[in-house]
Amino acid sequence: MTHYTPHEEYATYTVYAIEDPRYHEVRLVGYTCDIYEVCKRLYSIIDLADDFCDWVNDLYDAGFAPALHILEVDIEDEATAIEVKRYWTQHYKYIAQRDSPIVPMQDDLRKGRRYPHTEKLRRIKERVH
Repeated sequence: MTHYTPHEEYATYTVYAIEDPRYHEVRLVGYTCDIYEVCKRLYSIIDLADDFCDWVNDLYDAGFAPALHILEVDIEDEATAIEVKRYWTQHYKYIAQRDSPIVPMQDDLRKGRRYPHTEKLRRIKERVH
């Protein structure tokens, strides 16, 4: 078994994402100089924010565990790590917005019907106006 030991004098940063495996939605993008500590805190629910801890407990109760994805490694300085984290955060926000059922979809003109998401959006707009 290989043991991981971080060395402070050679520390580099890692950018990671935590995903809800039920819906394949990224819930958090972060950076750290000790990914092992992130794993330990995530999977043992140590020192997590209350709402995040509730989400992790809900996953465990449903028979799932949060998925930790390593996005980028060996980032030399914290300022660069912050920029990389911002990039990935915007990337996942774009994906979430793009895949949202509220975002209007194109009509399927070949079959003469609308996609269900477009129909749902139309009904919401009717209620609002």
